[in-house]
Amino acid sequence: MKHIVYIVLLLWSVNIFAQTEPNYGIQFYHGTWKEGIEKAKAENKLIFVDFYTQWCGPCLNMAESVFTLPFIGDFYNTKFVNMKIDAENGEGVELAKRYSVNSYPTYVFVDPASEEVVHRSKSRQSAEQFLATGKSALVPELRSGYLTEEFAKGRDDREFLKNYINYNASVYERENVQKAFDMLMKKGAKLTEPDVWKIFKANITGVNNPYFQEVVQGYDKFVSVLGKDIVDNKLYMETRNASLEELNRLPEFKGKDLNKYLVQINALVRNKEYDKADVLIRRAMADTSINQQDFIEQFRFTVRGSYWDPETPVEWLSRCASYLQYIAYNSDNRQDPYIHQEYAALLERLIRKTPGAEKVFPASIMDKPEVGAKEYSMRPKNLAQKPTRKKK
Repeated sequence: MKHIVYIVLLLWSVNIFAQTEPNYGIQFYHGTWKEGIEKAKAENKLIFVDFYTQWCGPCLNMAESVFTLPFIGDFYNTKFVNMKIDAENGEGVELAKRYSVNSYPTYVFVDPASEEVVHRSKSRQSAEQFLATGKSALVPELRSGYLTEEFAKGRDDREFLKNYINYNASVYERENVQKAFDMLMKKGAKLTEPDVWKIFKANITGVNNPYFQEVVQGYDKFVSVLGKDIVDNKLYMETRNASLEELNRLPEFKGKDLNKYLVQINALVRNKEYDKADVLIRRAMADTSINQQDFIEQFRFTVRGSYWDPETPVEWLSRCASYLQYIAYNSDNRQDPYIHQEYAALLERLIRKTPGAEKVFPASIMDKPEVGAKEYSMRPKNLAQKPTRKKK
């Protein structure tokens, strides 16, 4: 009897999981566009359309990393009829043209009654950004068309400008963000106000920007109002690509020494002064006063640029291997496979470039694999190559 009860409970639990599993993430409707329109009308919902292509990396990233999240699915499945449309195949070609889709991914929210776009967004977004994108589609005052039209009319009240900035930041329209931020400041907003600082920190970049210079010149005041960690973090992020001269003129913020290391190392590598670069790199590796994890995260891009360049000397590649070893061994981010793939790929390349290596290493390392993939990379197998556009 106990066995029968156990089997019944097991079958019941399997059935429950089978029923609930499809609710994981966004559920896309796979009918025709006409059928999607009718479904949305019947359910009194907008249509959310993800326009994608087979070769679009950000599209695949969104599909695998954001669309699959339960809280994203809960919201989008409740509020919209969701459709994925390949912009280069089938009826997607005509629909992409109709809705002026020219970059991928593009997200459009369509009123099924008029088949007109009420809100649009685009590009790779964080889960939080993408949730905000969907919520904005439901609020007429936050929709892209409304914001664009009102701004063109000259509307400049504070709350509106903040909404306009947030929308344009989400679609990477930096010029629009800067223009609206200038208007916000002219209306009397202050950088020391928390809501204004939040926008400034996230969207206004460049060491030559007047607002950044205001922070530099009034560093002590900003620290007293906002806190040293908050102000220092902005200075640190903005000066990663500053010159050494610019850095030396700035206040002593947390992260300044790290940025000074990186700007000098990058300059030496660009000038092919490899011996001098190596001395500075090893000094930075041993410097416990800087944040080593931040150093690793930034320095790996310097190394990556070197080892992909076919003109890089073997001697420098060998040094890069030791740097990548340090990065792979010491990075706290154990979820990033690129760190280890880059190290292994460079070792393979060095082995092939080493005279006499074929006498020591097996052919499986010296040559490409006999079967299967011929390229060692992190490129997903289900991501097509971007087609080459014909020159007009």
